[in-house]
Amino acid sequence: MKYLVVLAFVALASADVKNVRQKFNGATITALNEQITRELQASYFYQAYSQYFARSDVALPGFAKFFSEASKEERSHAEKLMEYINKRGGDVQLKEVKLQDVCDTVSKGLDSTTLSFTKTTSCICNFMTGDVTVLSGFDCDKSKRDDWHNGLLAMEDTLVLERYVNEELLKLHKGHDDDAHLSHVLEHDFLDEQVNAIKDIADKIRQLKRAGSGLGEYLFDQKL
Repeated sequence: MKYLVVLAFVALASADVKNVRQKFNGATITALNEQITRELQASYFYQAYSQYFARSDVALPGFAKFFSEASKEERSHAEKLMEYINKRGGDVQLKEVKLQDVCDTVSKGLDSTTLSFTKTTSCICNFMTGDVTVLSGFDCDKSKRDDWHNGLLAMEDTLVLERYVNEELLKLHKGHDDDAHLSHVLEHDFLDEQVNAIKDIADKIRQLKRAGSGLGEYLFDQKL
């Protein structure tokens, strides 16, 4: 009897979902859930950088605050997508979020891009996991961290990640452009913001290259 009640409840719930869902297919729902994972990965990545800059042996509070806000913003993007899926009668499916996965994505972007970066590997994962490793193309050995231009390296990682997220959003938009409402939401709430973020981070990278390390980086940190 208990199982019959549960089955009846599930059947009623499914019927209610069908009342809401209109031209919102499984492929679209899957794609949106994958984008939620990307946004949460970006949030986790930025939180790692926030805690890195807050360390007493780094002591750049402006950067710590900047990346803390960036982490919250990416999480809010994920929450917006979750709310949207529910609004359209879909199913939110949360997947495992690993810091190393996003570091691998950023490293791949640093290594393959035609843009000019200081390194070809994202070092934050090596530092946050306690590893001391020299990786191809750039020295990530944390014992030599005094030679790092911390802010510049972080912003370069950020630019790659923001460009990656933007590219995935563009694919999502193109692949589901027959869904007028989804297209509107992506354009209004996500794509415009990504373009602005990419320009802002690119400007910060140029400024940090001019400022250099030491006093220049310290003064830059004060303005964040």
